[in-house]
Amino acid sequence: MHAIREHRADRGHNFLLIRTERSRSQTHTGRRMTDIDDFRNAARQSDGDHDVPAKLGWYTFGNHFHWVDMEWLWGNGVLGRSIDDMLTFIGRTGAPGNINFDGVGYEKLASEEPKALARLKDAIADGRVEVVGATYGQPYGLFHHGESAVRQLAYGVRASLRLLESRPRSFWEEEFCFFPQLPQLLRDAGYRYASLFFQWTWHTPEIPKEHDAAAIRWRGIDGSEVLALPRSELNLHQWPEDIEALIASGEIARPKMPVVQQWLELLPAPDWMCRSELVAPGVERLFNGSGVDFRTGTLSTVLDALEADADPREYGMDDVFHGMSLGKNGNRLHRLSRRLEQTLLAAETASVLVGSLGKPYAQWAKYSFWELEEAWRELLAFQHHDNDECEGLCGHIGYLGAERGLAIAEGVLERQLRRLAASLHVPDGAEAVVNTLGWDREAFVAGRRVMLPALAATVVPAGETDPAVAVIRDGDVVRLARGGFSAEIDLRRGVATRVGELGTGPVGLGGLRWVRDGQEREFSVASSSVSADGVVTVAREAGEARVEVSFRLAEEIDALDLWFSGDLGDGPDGRAHAALMTLVEPALDVATVFHDTPYAVSAVEGRGTFHRKYPTGDWMTSPQEFETVVHPFTGLQFADQVDASGTGLLWLHDGSQGFHRAEIGFWNVLSMRDPWDEEYYTSALDARVRAVPHGAVEHGWRWRRAQEFTTPVRSLQGAHDGTADSAAFARLEGSAAGASITAVYRDSDYHATGFEAHVNSVAAEPVLIRVVEFAGDGGTADIVFAERPVRAWRTTTLGEIVEELDLDDDRVAVDLRPREITTVAVEFAPRAEDAETLDDHRGTWATVHRTADEENNA
Repeated sequence: MHAIREHRADRGHNFLLIRTERSRSQTHTGRRMTDIDDFRNAARQSDGDHDVPAKLGWYTFGNHFHWVDMEWLWGNGVLGRSIDDMLTFIGRTGAPGNINFDGVGYEKLASEEPKALARLKDAIADGRVEVVGATYGQPYGLFHHGESAVRQLAYGVRASLRLLESRPRSFWEEEFCFFPQLPQLLRDAGYRYASLFFQWTWHTPEIPKEHDAAAIRWRGIDGSEVLALPRSELNLHQWPEDIEALIASGEIARPKMPVVQQWLELLPAPDWMCRSELVAPGVERLFNGSGVDFRTGTLSTVLDALEADADPREYGMDDVFHGMSLGKNGNRLHRLSRRLEQTLLAAETASVLVGSLGKPYAQWAKYSFWELEEAWRELLAFQHHDNDECEGLCGHIGYLGAERGLAIAEGVLERQLRRLAASLHVPDGAEAVVNTLGWDREAFVAGRRVMLPALAATVVPAGETDPAVAVIRDGDVVRLARGGFSAEIDLRRGVATRVGELGTGPVGLGGLRWVRDGQEREFSVASSSVSADGVVTVAREAGEARVEVSFRLAEEIDALDLWFSGDLGDGPDGRAHAALMTLVEPALDVATVFHDTPYAVSAVEGRGTFHRKYPTGDWMTSPQEFETVVHPFTGLQFADQVDASGTGLLWLHDGSQGFHRAEIGFWNVLSMRDPWDEEYYTSALDARVRAVPHGAVEHGWRWRRAQEFTTPVRSLQGAHDGTADSAAFARLEGSAAGASITAVYRDSDYHATGFEAHVNSVAAEPVLIRVVEFAGDGGTADIVFAERPVRAWRTTTLGEIVEELDLDDDRVAVDLRPREITTVAVEFAPRAEDAETLDDHRGTWATVHRTADEENNA
């Protein structure tokens, strides 16, 4: 092994990445051991008077396993046995392979199976195994938020460096982990290679198949590229039957350069269907009887050999399908994931604010590293794909971990809010609140709308309150009005027919349909009520299902909030159970629908047709059937329909990510019964949405409104006997109107071998600030600080220094590419009281027992 220094020039800046790499001559393929240059030369087949060698090809495999679910349900030792069976497979076939464990799994191996971990480290060191994927919790990345995507990579890379002494360079996850910003995040985290072959297991992910391209350059929405193996007809699942079918099809002979990728889940247990003893014979037959002279290598080795012929591919969200049953069980898992992430971000921001006040902190240390990182670990493991897609199998365990993480995060947040409250002077009638978001936001405080500064605790003085909502009824039509904004609800039909100036025509907002066993059932209005304070509630029924839809004007902005609650009953025996809400806008000539994915906003058509499979009985043993899924698309936080002028209706939700395009508008999936979950089914429905009419806006505005919808302004309760009127950290200015500060936190002071470039190595207690450009315009973001920093750096999302930034008094200017995700680290001068240590109070501790003895003797 030897250390090399790799020069990187992303963004036009220099970056030194220290990594460990084996000699390429060590790449071992059994009897087919070869050097990449020799292979490239052999691949340039000649003709004429020379013999033409057999067609050359590549084979690589990944072994996918995880602590989440597998160790939970199959018992202790699963990960160690999987490693051993992988090494047996490698020894028999001569094919080096790629290991894809969750990062939390490596941590569990270190504490529970250190000898198995040592065997894995040896295999990595001698080139038999390469670490791939390496997210901490192996999530369906599309369904969780941008900061979670960052931390999945950060915590996973650190686990691999710390425990395996190997920095992951190849991203290959067994389950669907795809979104437009992923290539940028991968490049930033040090990855250079990827594969887009996601296996069909419980669900049916779809990525475009490349029939002629052996390798591609996978391009993200910001232009970042990662060298990747595409999905192709030569992808193999873990079953021996799949190998035989591929050989029999003759498909191997068709491409100019055949590249076979295979996913394995190796476990030498009689009740498991993927074991080396079953799979290896088929792979040997592939090598010896398919007519292709296969070279074998890990993912990076294969891609290094194919790099020269790789062309760029930019797959959009209309090109792919996640294959999941979005909406199932009322989206409970995705709603909890979002809540926990936003609570953690708020706790981190509050902790940074408290740290700027000086001692005494809410605890002895300035920042609650262990608690916050432990809560992040619980969240990242909860986001694991098996918790997501197999709620009935293992999700109950995942929920326990997530609830623990939420309790930890809320504990830190409440402790920091009490410390902030104690620092502020709050006159009679005033109210103290904190805005933990990275931009100025409207809020409803002390009975009126106010603008709260970013990343700050503020005292709102007493003042004149806003007028109450006016309720005007005309027969079956109720009009709710405040100021110049109003909405109309048709009680007879149970829908909102107007929001602001936007009429919604014959269908309206809040209409429901129920698809059950392939049959659509309409909800009828059972009753309605109108409260004096402007809440309109309509109860709707369809068979055993009863849903109440409440309409009310939002307090802090001009918008209409809808709350869906009720019970959908026992559900069907068949495969489809969905309550759907309609959003139709005849008053708008819709030109574009915009939606968001992790840390990005883009247009989506949502006009594709895909297939999703379900078991017909027991999930493990019953035959499976397919459902045709028509015009699906996702909206992580929203979907926005706009006309050519930019006028539109932004539809925000608190976790209902599944959508289907309709002839006019779209349906938003509220709940679903998924047969994969068997008896686990949540019939209770509790979902909130917000309809926001708007003129022409940029994407950052859309994203910020979505965050505000589910991130509350925190009230500061306490003594309020401090002296300050406010406590602030920073605000964002400059020409990059689409930029937002999305996270503010301190990073762990842990250092792993190969991670020496982290900003903690040169700065004392730096604060990391995530900045994302959403609009696609780029520009300069000026971060203006309440306290002048002494140094500042641009870093990777993992905190590794890219360049030092110039300071202009209290501000740092950061140039942003369109849709760039970047991180700025700043260091502040220590406060005088920060130097205080327990040594300054030694007398309190060192002699108290002697004093007590003297008093007792007296």
